Amino acid sequence: MRTFRLGKPSPALVISLLALSVALGGTAYAGITISKNSVGTNQLKNGAVTTNKLKNGAVTTNKIKNGNVTASKINTTGLTVPNALHANHADTAANATNATNATNLGGLAPSAYETASNYTQSSTATPITSTVATIGSPIQITTAGTSRVIASAAVHATNGVAGTGVYLVCHITIDGTSGVNDTEYASPAGGFTIVDAAVSPLASAVVGAGTHTVTLLCDAVGGATPQATVADDALATWAVSG
Repeated sequence: MRTFRLGKPSPALVISLLALSVALGGTAYAGITISKNSVGTNQLKNGAVTTNKLKNGAVTTNKIKNGNVTASKINTTGLTVPNALHANHADTAANATNATNATNLGGLAPSAYETASNYTQSSTATPITSTVATIGSPIQITTAGTSRVIASAAVHATNGVAGTGVYLVCHITIDGTSGVNDTEYASPAGGFTIVDAAVSPLASAVVGAGTHTVTLLCDAVGGATPQATVADDALATWAVSG
């Protein structure tokens, strides 16, 4: 029986077979197609899509789901915000608005709401007749702005002549402007004994900024020889918003 031996393949045959393999492999690769939307999250390996594989501008706002980009996912290194310097003063700006309103609170400057007060008293016996006399020492009060100055006094006097009717009449002036008189009978007529009298005059005036003088004045009125003695007195004044 005859046998056949296969000889070694020639170089031409080897090259032909390689060319055929490449051709068939390329055709098979080209024949594989990927349907639309077939590659999803599950088909992508973690970290497979890197920054270098994304085209600049490929990921736009419309392609990012609301809420997906959180603070923890943002690299803030080198991140700047335009006009952030102004944001640093936002709280101050809010306070500045209130400060502007406070400047004209109620239509008045803050100085109009500053208060002031003063007080004096004495117990030196001061004789008075039908001539108006200053009782005690005038007091002064200083206001920072337009204010209302209010003054009040208490005066205790006795009639110095028995059997005559004498009125004790007192009032307060603020910078020379008189308040209302307060009057009491110091001794009734008809031979009655000497009696006391007490009055509490008031005054009020709107003043501007500056130092203002408040004075207590009294006189004795009535009878042939009107006279009395102021035994003790007190004078107080204070300034409030006008």
